[in-house]
Amino acid sequence: MRHRLLGRWIERPWGRQRVWEAGVGTSLLAIHGLGGSGRYWQGLADRVGHRYRVVAPDLAGFGSSDKPDIAYDRAGHLADIGAAASDTDPVAVVGHSLGGVLAALWASANATRVGALALAAPPFPLGSGPDFRSMGDRPASLGRRAAAGAAKVVLPVVSFPVGLARGYPPEVVRDFTRQTLAARGGTMWSLLTDPTIREDVDDVGGLDGTIPTLIVHVTDDRTVRPEAHDRWTTLMPHADARVLDDGGHQFLLRGGFEPIAGWLDDLGRRADR
Repeated sequence: MRHRLLGRWIERPWGRQRVWEAGVGTSLLAIHGLGGSGRYWQGLADRVGHRYRVVAPDLAGFGSSDKPDIAYDRAGHLADIGAAASDTDPVAVVGHSLGGVLAALWASANATRVGALALAAPPFPLGSGPDFRSMGDRPASLGRRAAAGAAKVVLPVVSFPVGLARGYPPEVVRDFTRQTLAARGGTMWSLLTDPTIREDVDDVGGLDGTIPTLIVHVTDDRTVRPEAHDRWTTLMPHADARVLDDGGHQFLLRGGFEPIAGWLDDLGRRADR
């Protein structure tokens, strides 16, 4: 049975937020990664929609959600995630890439509501590095405006056939081209290099051993380095930690979401006994 993601809108202080939903049963809050959208999780809804109601928001500045002139920091993203999940309790939480970092932070701040947590290819925030917010600085130079304008034309033209050739769903590929530089830069800074992120990530360690947790990385991932897995599993040593041999950063799309879907199915079967 196919569970098609259907969108609804939430009015937020900054504008409208798109939230995609599919399936029935226990709520599953799914957070996309950088440049993605809620529709990224269609494949997971197809696999687990008989048991879970997948709730997958487009983060502000990404996908179909509005793209206002705001900070795009983690506090704002977490508030939007909370709005999407306001009527869901209990909830399983999953996240891919930087969405995995947000999933872990949201679960840590809402521990009494969370029944399971799955992190797919999450980078580990170090709290140091470039201030990516300059990507969205305004006013931009003439050269930057020209480059950004060219990127808006070239990126969809290049990304769409490449993504399709790799077997990605067309709507997911299309949504990858709908982020803004401000949203990308602000999100990267807030979740990776902002010095205050380390304390928030350390708090995630308080979840260790309290709920079922999956942490999965891939050895041939060119976006997230292998040491991220070691840091996450040091923080959460009781997690089900898995390292796959191949699939790259988009191993969920390439593998039909099997690592997460299979793990969730196992949890469901144990709960039915």
